[in-house]
Amino acid sequence: MLLSLADRLFPVFLLIAIGYVLARKNILTRESLGGLTKLTYWVLIPATLFSTVTSIHVGETLNLRIWAVYFGAVLTTALAIYAVLLTMHDMARRERIVIAFGAVYSNIGIVGIPVVGILYGDEGLVTLTAIISIHALALITPMVVLMEGSRARGTAGGSVLSTTLRSQFRNPIIVAIVVSLTISAAGFDLPGWLSAPAEMLKAAMPAVALMVIGAGLHGQEIRSSAASSVVGVIGKMAVLPLTVFLFAWLAGLPQTVVAPLVICAALPPGINSVMMAAAYDTAVNRIATLVLAATLASLVTIPVLALLLAA
Repeated sequence: MLLSLADRLFPVFLLIAIGYVLARKNILTRESLGGLTKLTYWVLIPATLFSTVTSIHVGETLNLRIWAVYFGAVLTTALAIYAVLLTMHDMARRERIVIAFGAVYSNIGIVGIPVVGILYGDEGLVTLTAIISIHALALITPMVVLMEGSRARGTAGGSVLSTTLRSQFRNPIIVAIVVSLTISAAGFDLPGWLSAPAEMLKAAMPAVALMVIGAGLHGQEIRSSAASSVVGVIGKMAVLPLTVFLFAWLAGLPQTVVAPLVICAALPPGINSVMMAAAYDTAVNRIATLVLAATLASLVTIPVLALLLAA
């Protein structure tokens, strides 16, 4: 089992390394990286989810127990991070909110889908789809409400929330999930001319996405050495996965669900964390540092967790 897992982990590292080298040698330029990122985000990942979800029963995705376990752990961890940040007296309340919620917002799209797909196959992707379907709504909404509550005055929060949530409904990943769930619920069988290209794109997704991750690491710099970023990284990479595992164990979820959930929890924060910090012009450098540090740490923590879960 461990040897089989190691065989699946090695390609992840190799493809990330290839992407990094291609960017370092300027074979993959910043412009071409932008094109590959858009290809991954707009085509490859939606096609992967479409191909996977249309072949399962809709009840496997809309799973209340999975939601309760994962988002219960997310809330617990965010509160724990916020409590620790209260001891840092050089921070405003708004900064603590941004860091606490930004830290627990997993980069499921670009990082999670290829990694979980390689490690756990379609069964793992089904679990991940359950999380993605309400991920943005579950995390962005309370963050905006709290940020607006911390304002001395002003009512722009409704605009921030509505704009952010509208963008999620135009998100190709969310659209792919909604369309594929509709097809699955209706009991339609995909014709070969549609399922075949979706499978081809699904096969290409992990390699392209992982090289994009590696290339994106090249040239990144730590913008801040704030202790708050360290707290966020520890919360995201250690506390959240352990809390998800504990909640999943208490809920009696099967190992085939627990493993993808824990890996999902161990994913580094994504671009939405930075975007929300930028929207409020709050703790932007600290969040950027947190995202980069957590991404680098995930190169160690995700394989370690995967090995422990397989033991």
